[in-house]
Amino acid sequence: MSLKNQTNKIYPWDYQIGDDNYQLEPWILEKGKEYVSIMKNIDNKGFFYLQKNGEKRLSLKALQIKSTYKQLMNFGYKLRITKF
Repeated sequence: MSLKNQTNKIYPWDYQIGDDNYQLEPWILEKGKEYVSIMKNIDNKGFFYLQKNGEKRLSLKALQIKSTYKQLMNFGYKLRITKF
């Protein structure tokens, strides 16, 4: 998949308050008993935290988190829907 195709997709963190699909952080992807949470890194703008099953958090750049999110969805993870 080209970089252009990856950047055209809207991700959960791209929505703003008031949008129909807006969700509060953290965004949680689930597959069976496994889960992965994604949160914005407020100390380092443009970076995100990724954490699987309560393990150590990883700090990823925006492009890396988009690629990781897409791969997790392809592996069968589903976004937990949480509205405010």
